[in-house]
Amino acid sequence: MGIFYKTISDATSPGTWSNSSPPMLQHIGEFTLRAGNRYLDVKLSYATESAMLNFYFWGYLYNSANCFGYAGCYPYTTTSILNKYIYNNGSTTLVDIYKTGSPYYVCLKFDRQGDGYSEGKINIFIGIHGLDIGSRVNALAFIQHQSASNYYT
Repeated sequence: MGIFYKTISDATSPGTWSNSSPPMLQHIGEFTLRAGNRYLDVKLSYATESAMLNFYFWGYLYNSANCFGYAGCYPYTTTSILNKYIYNNGSTTLVDIYKTGSPYYVCLKFDRQGDGYSEGKINIFIGIHGLDIGSRVNALAFIQHQSASNYYT
């Protein structure tokens, strides 16, 4: 279940609402970064290309302050992501959007700028434009770790 239950489609007149299916934003999950871990990598169940994606994320991590931001990108081919834009406000930041090897899943990488004691949550949402994926996007896997390298390569 997404945040918004209705959206304005491209063909709709201003002031007119249409049902959207799936909802405009899908909640991918709620994640935390615990003591001894600086980075969080999340592998999504989305591997299709030629659809514009947008991500929204927010939360609070004790000793790491707020996490708030949004990002957009265009996974164009099997391995490339074009027009990647990331906006962060807070100490814990989204630092990369990347793709795995075959089947080329989209992944997100967060950095909380330290590895001391922490608890709290980061909520991640996805919006998709240009392609009806027909099903929900989920987190296939996630890992907390210490490496600045992208984990799912």
